[in-house]
Amino acid sequence: MTAYQKLDTMPHLTDIMEAIAQGNPHDGNVRALSIDPRRSIALLAPAGSGKTTQLLYRLLACLTVAQRPEEILAITFTNKAAGEIVERVMEALSAAAKGHAPAEAHEMPLFQLSQLVLERDDKMGWNLLLNPSRLRIMTFDSFCAQLAAKTPIMSGLGGGKTLEDPSLVYRQAILETLGSVNDEHIEPELREALEAVLGFARNRFEALVPMFGALLAKRDQWVGDVLNLDMTEMADTVSNLAQTGAENAIKVLKRSVAVQAVELLQEASTLRDGFEWASSPIIDTSDAGLEYLRSFALYMLTADGKLRSRVNATNGMPAKERITIAMNDLLTKLKGDDGGVAEALNSLLVLPDLEYPARSKEMASHLAIILRYLMGNLMLAFDATASVDFPEVAQRAIQSLGAGDDVGDALLEEDRICHLLVDEFQDTSPAQFHLLGKLIEHWGEEENRSVFFCGDGCQSIYLFRGATVGMFTDMVRAKSFGAQELEVHHLVVNFRSAPAVVEWNNQAYSQVFDGMKSTFVPSVPFRNFDGEVIVEPITSGVVAEGERVAEIIKQEMAENPEQSIAILVRGRSHLKHILPALREAGISASGTDIDPISESQPVSEVIALIRALWHKGDRTSWLALLRSAFVGLSWGDCLTVAQGHSVISQGLRMPEVNAKLSDDGRVRVARLVEALDGVEQTSRGDELGWAAKAVWVSLGGVASVDATELGDISTVFKLLSSHTSTGDLTDPQAFFNAVDKLFATPKAGHVQVMTIHKSKGLEFDVVILPSLQKGSVTDDTPLFYWKQINGSFVLAPNMGDQDPQTADSRLFKYIGQMVKTDVREELARVAYVATTRAKHKSYLLGCMTPPRNGADLKPPAGSLLGCLWGSVGDAFNNAEMGVEVMAESATGVPSKARLPSTFIVSLPSEIFVPVASNDSLPTENELEDELRESEGKDYRSKTRGIVFHRMVELITAHGGESWSVERVKAKSQAIASMLRREGYPIREIPEAVRIISDLLCTTVTSKKGQWVLAKHCGGGQEVRVSGYRQGRWVHRVIDRAFEDSGTYWIVDWKTAACPEGTSVDAFLASQVSKYRAKMIEYKRAVIDAGITLEVKLGLYLPAVDAFVEIAA
Repeated sequence: MTAYQKLDTMPHLTDIMEAIAQGNPHDGNVRALSIDPRRSIALLAPAGSGKTTQLLYRLLACLTVAQRPEEILAITFTNKAAGEIVERVMEALSAAAKGHAPAEAHEMPLFQLSQLVLERDDKMGWNLLLNPSRLRIMTFDSFCAQLAAKTPIMSGLGGGKTLEDPSLVYRQAILETLGSVNDEHIEPELREALEAVLGFARNRFEALVPMFGALLAKRDQWVGDVLNLDMTEMADTVSNLAQTGAENAIKVLKRSVAVQAVELLQEASTLRDGFEWASSPIIDTSDAGLEYLRSFALYMLTADGKLRSRVNATNGMPAKERITIAMNDLLTKLKGDDGGVAEALNSLLVLPDLEYPARSKEMASHLAIILRYLMGNLMLAFDATASVDFPEVAQRAIQSLGAGDDVGDALLEEDRICHLLVDEFQDTSPAQFHLLGKLIEHWGEEENRSVFFCGDGCQSIYLFRGATVGMFTDMVRAKSFGAQELEVHHLVVNFRSAPAVVEWNNQAYSQVFDGMKSTFVPSVPFRNFDGEVIVEPITSGVVAEGERVAEIIKQEMAENPEQSIAILVRGRSHLKHILPALREAGISASGTDIDPISESQPVSEVIALIRALWHKGDRTSWLALLRSAFVGLSWGDCLTVAQGHSVISQGLRMPEVNAKLSDDGRVRVARLVEALDGVEQTSRGDELGWAAKAVWVSLGGVASVDATELGDISTVFKLLSSHTSTGDLTDPQAFFNAVDKLFATPKAGHVQVMTIHKSKGLEFDVVILPSLQKGSVTDDTPLFYWKQINGSFVLAPNMGDQDPQTADSRLFKYIGQMVKTDVREELARVAYVATTRAKHKSYLLGCMTPPRNGADLKPPAGSLLGCLWGSVGDAFNNAEMGVEVMAESATGVPSKARLPSTFIVSLPSEIFVPVASNDSLPTENELEDELRESEGKDYRSKTRGIVFHRMVELITAHGGESWSVERVKAKSQAIASMLRREGYPIREIPEAVRIISDLLCTTVTSKKGQWVLAKHCGGGQEVRVSGYRQGRWVHRVIDRAFEDSGTYWIVDWKTAACPEGTSVDAFLASQVSKYRAKMIEYKRAVIDAGITLEVKLGLYLPAVDAFVEIAA
C-alpha cells in the first residue's frame, strides 16, 4: 500500500472557507467545513440546498492538495449528473484561466478555488483544461465495469456486453433450473426441492418464471444470505420479533379499557357456546398466551381490521343482556380513543409463533437449494451469451478488490484514491455499499485520505433498484463508514423555492415523516419571491383533469412565456388523458422515456415491414405494411389482397387479385412488388437488416416522416442491425422485446413531461402534479419475503395457505408487512421529491368523487394523495361535486395520410454514382469472409478460428521472434476468457484451449510460421482493404500482409484440420481451390490501393504445418 502524510493545516483554503461561512447565517459554517479535504463528512442535503455546488467545491478543494487528479474519485448515479459535474468543473476552470472574476460575492469562492486548482495544475503539470478525462467523475456502473475490466481473470469479467434488459438471460437460467426436474441424473436434494416448489405453483413453470426473475434482478440483496442460510440464527430472530411484538401489544392492552373485555368474554364462556377459547385467559408471551391473544384479537376486530363498534347476536351477544350492554359500553369508550388498541390487536393477528414453523423451515431450505443451482445456471447463461447484467458487474468489481484479507490487483491500483466523493449516497444498493467499504477498508488513520458522502434520506426513492435507506440512516446514526469516522452535518437553507413553497413542504412533511426512518429537517428559504402551492380537487373525472392541466399551462404561459413548466407523474400510464388534452390545446410537450417508440405510427409501420419480411405468414404485419404511409393501399384494396391468398406476399403477385384492385391499388402494389423483388434479387437480399431498410427507402419511407420520426426509425434499424449479425434475427424475442423498451426521441416543447423519478435533481418554475389519487401497480405475491432485521437475514416462504391463521401464513404476512412498510415509507419520499421541484408554483391535482352522504373522503391506499392527506384532505372534503366529462369517441374508418401512388424515389442530383463495371466479380457467396467461411461449418470451429486469429494478432504485435512454447502455454487463461466471451460451450473450453494452444505452438516453432510472424517492412496484421463490387463497397480484412525481398505477400491463416482418410496434398489442394477467389480479390484490392511490388498469395495451415502459395 502507498504511504500518505497527513495535512495538518491548509492556509490556502482559510479565506475561501471564511467567505463561504459568511454566505448565510443558517448553515454557512457547515458549508465551509464540508469542503475541507482533511475531514470525512456525511453531508445531509435536503431538496434545493445546493448539494451539487457543495460537491463541486469539495472536488476543487481536494484538487488543490492532490498529487494527481486521479487520486480523487467522484461517484454519482446518472451519466447526466456525472456530465454536469465535469461541465461545471471545466467551466469554472476556464473562467478562472481567463481571469473573469464574478461580480456576485457568493460566486467568488468558486472562482478562487478554481484559481488555486490552476496553480496546482501548473505546478504539477496536469494540464486539466486540455485533459479533462483525468478527472475521475463517473457513475457507479461505469466504475464497477472499469474495476472488473482491470482484472478480468480475478473478476471473471473477461469481456462481453452489459445488458440493459437481462430478462431473457434470466429466463434461460430459470427454465434450465426448473426443467432439470425431468433429468434423472440430478441430485436428490435438488429434485426434492424442485418438486416442492413446483407443487406450490401447481406444476406451472410459467407461473414461477416471473417470480424467480424478480428475485434474480434483486439478487445482490439476498444472494450471500440465502446461499449461506443460517436457519438457527433466522429462527432466533423470528422468535425475538414475536416476543418483542407480543410484549408491546400486551402493554397497550393492559393500559387500556380493552383489558376489561377479557373478563366479560370469560364470563360469556360460562353462559354461551362459541366462547370456549375465552374460558381461561392467558395474557403473556407463552405459546398458549399468544394463541389466546390471537383469538381475542379476532373477536375484537372486524374483517377489515377495525375495532368493532358494537356486538350483537351475530357475535354471540344477544341484545339487552347485561354482558352485551357492558361490552357495547366498553367498545364505545374505545371508539373515542383506542390508544393504539386496534393496531396492537392487528399486530397480534399476524404475529409469528415463537418457534419458526417446520413447514416454512423445510421450504426455506428447498428455496436455498434451488437458488444455489439457479445462480450457477445464471453464470452459465452469462458465459453462453457473452453478457452480464449490472448487478453482476458490481459483484465482479467487488471480487476484483480481493476477498477477506487478500488484496486484489484492482485494489492495489485503486489504492491511489485519496479522496472519495459520493453523491446521492442514500440511493446506494447493498452491493455498492459493500464496494465502497472494500475501497477504504485498508485506509489508515495517519493517511491523508477522506470520504465525502452527500445525500438525503428523504429522497431515497430507488427501493426497486436495491437502494435501502436503512443503510444510509444507520451510517448517519453511527457517524462512521466502516472504520472511517464521519462528521455529520445538515444543510438547511433552500436556494430553490419561494418561501411559501418551502413553508408548505415544511409543514406537510413534518407530519408525513413523523415516526419514519427518514429524519426530516425543515428548510429555511433563501429566496424572496412570490410563490404558492395550489391544491385542486378534480371532481369531474380524469378527462376533466387533462383539460384542467392544459388550462393551467395556458394560463402560466400567458403570464410568463419564458418560465419552465413540468408535469410530473408516478407512471407513464397516468398521462393517458393529459397528453391528448395538451395536443388538443396546441401545447407542445417534450418528454424523455414517455412515449414508447413502437406506439409512433411511422415506427409501427417499419416494425410491421420487419415482421413481414421476417415471417411471410404473418398476415397481421403484411396488412399493416399495405396500409402504411409508404405503400398506402385503401381498406378495400387491402381486403381484396387478403382474400386473394392466405399468404399476402403471394396474393400480391396473382393476376386475378390484381385484376380486382382499383387503378390506384394496382399502381401501389406494383411499386411494392418491384421493391420487394429488387431487394430479394440482390446479393444481400437475405440480410434482414439491410433488406428492411432498403425496401423502406425504395418505397419512399424517408419522405413520409419528419426529422424526429426519422431519428426514431434509424434507432430501430440500428437495433435490428445489432440483432442480425448472421443475416437473420438471432433471437427474435430479444429483438421485439428490445423494441418495446425503446422510447421516442423527445420533441421540442415548452412543457417538460417526465416521471417523478426522472425529475430528481431538477427544478422548474412551475410544477404540475396530476393524478395524485393513482396507486401503484400491485406486485405479484412473491415466492418469499426477505428482510434484514437487526443485522440478521430473515426469509419467510410463501406456503400458499388459504387459512390466514396458520403459523406459516402469519410468518409470511408478518415479514411481508415489514417489507410493505418500507414501500409505503418510500412513497412518502417520492411525494417529497415531487413537491420540492417547484421554484414558484406547485399545482397538486387529484380526481376524487365526494361521497353523497356527507361522510369524509378516504384517499386510495398506496397513492401520493394518501401520503399528503393531512395537508390536502380539507380541500378535497370541501370540494363541490362536478359533472363527469367524457372523452369523445371516434367512429368510422380512420383516414390515412399516405404518399401518392406516383411517388418516385430519386437520388440528389449532386450525388456521385460510380460507373457499372462489366468485369465478372465474385458474388458474396463465392467470396466468403472470415466470419462466414467454413474453416468448419460448425460454430465451434469458427469460434476457435476467431480466437486463433486474435492470438496471432497479439503475437505479431509483440514480435513473433520473442514467443516460445512456454509463453504460448502461459496464455491459456486469456484464450479461455476469449472463448467465454464468444459464447463457446463452457464445458468444452478446456479442449478448445488445448487445440488453439497446439496450433499456436506449431506456428511459433515452425520455420514458415516464424517467417510469417516475423517483423517485416510494411508488415501489418488484420489489414483492411476495400473494393467496389456489384454496385456497393465491400470491406475485407487481410490476416497478414508484408514486404519481403521485393515481394508483397498476402497470407491467410487457416485453422482447418486435415480430415481422416485424406492425404495432406489433397487437403492443401482443396484449401487452395476454396480460397483462391478471395485471395485474388485481395490482390486486386491492394493493387488498387497503390501497391506496385509483385504481389504473391499464400495460406499457412498450422494443423499440418504447411505453407502453400496460390498462383494468381
